[in-house]
Amino acid sequence: MSSQVRMRLLPSARCLFDEPVQVKVAGLRSRQVVTMRARSTDERGVLFNSSAIYRADDSGEIELNRDASLCGSYVGVEPMGLLRSLKADALHKYFYKNRALEPFMVNFSVHEEEGRMLAEATNERFLMGDGVRRVPVKEGNVQGVLFTPPGEGPFPAVLDLCTFMSEKRASLLANKGFVVLALPVFTDKPNLERMNLDDFEEAVQFLQNQPKVNSKGVGVISRSKGGDVALSLAAFVPGVEAVVWITGCSANVGIPLYYKGHQILSPLMFNFSKVIPTESGANIIKHAVENPLADENKSSIVPIERANSHFLFVASEEDLNWDSKGYLDDMVGRLKRHGKKNFESVTYPAAGHLLEPPYGPHCPSALHGMLRFPVVWGGEPRAHAAAEVHLWTKIQDFLKARLGCNSAQTKSKLLAVYTHGQSLTSSLLKAQMSSQVRLRLLPSARCLFDEPVQVKVAGLRSRQVVTMRARSTDERGVLFNSSAIYRADDSGEIDLDRDASLCGSYVGVEPMGLLWSMRPDALHKRFQKTNSLNPHVVNFSVHEEEGRVLAEATNERFLMGSGVSRVPVKEGNIRGVLFTPPGEGPFPAVLDLYTFGGGLSEKRAALLASRGFLVLTVALYGHDDQPKNIKEVHLDYFEETIKFLKNQNKVGSKGVGVISLSKSGDLALSIASYLPGVQAVVWINGCSANTALPLHYKKKQLLPALTFDVNKVISTESGALITKHAMHDPLTEEHKATLVPIERAAGRFLFVASEDDLNWDSKAYLDEMVDRLKHHGKGNFDSLSYPGAGHYLEPPYGPYCASSFHGVAGRPVLWGGEPRSHAAAEVHLWRKIQEFFRTHLNCDGAQTKSKL
Repeated sequence: MSSQVRMRLLPSARCLFDEPVQVKVAGLRSRQVVTMRARSTDERGVLFNSSAIYRADDSGEIELNRDASLCGSYVGVEPMGLLRSLKADALHKYFYKNRALEPFMVNFSVHEEEGRMLAEATNERFLMGDGVRRVPVKEGNVQGVLFTPPGEGPFPAVLDLCTFMSEKRASLLANKGFVVLALPVFTDKPNLERMNLDDFEEAVQFLQNQPKVNSKGVGVISRSKGGDVALSLAAFVPGVEAVVWITGCSANVGIPLYYKGHQILSPLMFNFSKVIPTESGANIIKHAVENPLADENKSSIVPIERANSHFLFVASEEDLNWDSKGYLDDMVGRLKRHGKKNFESVTYPAAGHLLEPPYGPHCPSALHGMLRFPVVWGGEPRAHAAAEVHLWTKIQDFLKARLGCNSAQTKSKLLAVYTHGQSLTSSLLKAQMSSQVRLRLLPSARCLFDEPVQVKVAGLRSRQVVTMRARSTDERGVLFNSSAIYRADDSGEIDLDRDASLCGSYVGVEPMGLLWSMRPDALHKRFQKTNSLNPHVVNFSVHEEEGRVLAEATNERFLMGSGVSRVPVKEGNIRGVLFTPPGEGPFPAVLDLYTFGGGLSEKRAALLASRGFLVLTVALYGHDDQPKNIKEVHLDYFEETIKFLKNQNKVGSKGVGVISLSKSGDLALSIASYLPGVQAVVWINGCSANTALPLHYKKKQLLPALTFDVNKVISTESGALITKHAMHDPLTEEHKATLVPIERAAGRFLFVASEDDLNWDSKAYLDEMVDRLKHHGKGNFDSLSYPGAGHYLEPPYGPYCASSFHGVAGRPVLWGGEPRSHAAAEVHLWRKIQEFFRTHLNCDGAQTKSKL
């Protein structure tokens, strides 16, 4: 238990976007140095990462609320530093999280200094709290989304003027008790010749007519270009009671403003000669906007002195989009000159332009929506994040104070508008239901790694074409992706168990195709999932044809079932991990050799334990205090592991089973041939001879090594090698001494070969062993061969690996196989392995009881 590193997110792994979480790690070694990481993918598929180095305390614990990062994406005590320091894997990318229906998913993980993952946890950060209603609005010129808090109300009303459509701020304000209409200043096809204030007035009136609204007037919250529109609403339109202006301009920017058919403000324009390019490719435009106080530009200034509203002006002193602090000072000075005190102001030193709800990634630069080239937004990340936390509370306090509600008035208003409101609400609710696309994982989003899930989508338009995607990051930080195009049925539903992919990573009906077809974002990478403590986390999503996310769901695929015990073993020469199923037993015992590449893999062992086997997985080298490399293999090591297994209290089989893959296949054959107590052996894509290293036992060499002929290695354009025919022929006279004498073995064999194995000719080795056993009059074997499958046959539903680094060759190699056939082979073989062991590792109940 002391070695089981645990990561916790408190008070819960599920929270609102604007709520902090406490990140805690326990179970480390005293004073152990580890790397903490966070990863998330935005709605446009851009990956964001952060990392920080921490040292555990004497108890092996880390608390981000208490402990300081030593280096990394930030330094010092930063409880939410991993979130705000997330950076894109490409330049000039803003973290897009604009739709309220799906949470912001963040994967936290802790890693040893050499990179191996110790623990991970997923934080689901929701934009909509329980009971909040989201209703798309398309009424007259009002096109936005209305968010209503749970309860009867009355609630204060807020118009959220987002420069481009975003539901984030509006949905979060609704969680705090405001009825909020999110309305974009610019649509997808904006009219850049004129802007009509009447459209925004219509939105104010729409809000005032909502049944649950009873504030005396409407509040408006804005940022950037939305700021001058908010000022204009307060100055020209009745019913605006409070305005939050964040890093905006004091003048009407870019486009002439019209009201009631007349131009009321001329545009303040850019001087592109004052744009300053930077080496990163982003531009600084702070001084490119013309001076609104110059005589020729004064007609663009918004006459806020006319307004009866109360203002909250917010400026960042490091704003590089424009001089928002200068504009704030101008407005404060102007109101004071007119004898007005209807304002508050806040300035944030070292903050940048994009002040948003807190705990999102800081954005230093991104594409400018109006200018269409990347710009630098400014701000020092830590100071900017602190400003966002402070400002978010300030905004809520300001709006609650200025938007008072009259409950008596509300009751009469509800009665007066009931008939009209009933039909309006009904139509809006219908629109809401039809627009809420749902992605479900059945029977549950949490399952074992080797279990299928049914992926279903509902709420699409009839016959709508969408893209289904899956994404996951392995223990080494490599991103894996897959995608497939589907067409919904007449009811707007997709069921991957029933429907065929039209194109993409695979074609046809493939219920688990999105999982097995995931590919790495770099060549020659194998999906690393060897630590059993943390689930394989997969994000499924459904997208419109133009890429916008419609729905998403996270699948947590666990390697250890409920109640399975995991105990690291360091006894004598043995280095490994013992997995024991829940219950009293007795259980059949299995030794998992996995493959020959150094280190330890827990995946297959943990899954077999979840199926009722007591399994010991061992490392031969490269783990814990073992040597990094070896020059020979000693059978004595495996003899020691078998004795250890048989001495476990809950073991009831007379002998042990051995499961292997690749090089460990010939080790499994030698164990069965030379050591007593081996009852059943699963040999998967191995060799019939002892390969690569000499085999020793009792200080004597048993078998020499069958080696490679490097002249028979075939190079490919991808840089990977084909080694299928490079191994010397073990049947030639000079190599016969390497053959493992399996005819000596008393145990039962299950030989498994892939016919498209490009590592070596495993099917030929299988045929040779079957012939040899038959020649010796032995029938102690079963055999399976899989056409179209490649070398790496593993537990099912993991990403297919086409090529990766070969531990012996020291280069990437092609493993072979056609992905669909390979995936089908893994499903069939996994069931066959369990049936084989259950049949041939019979437990003697009486013996077990006496042993216990």
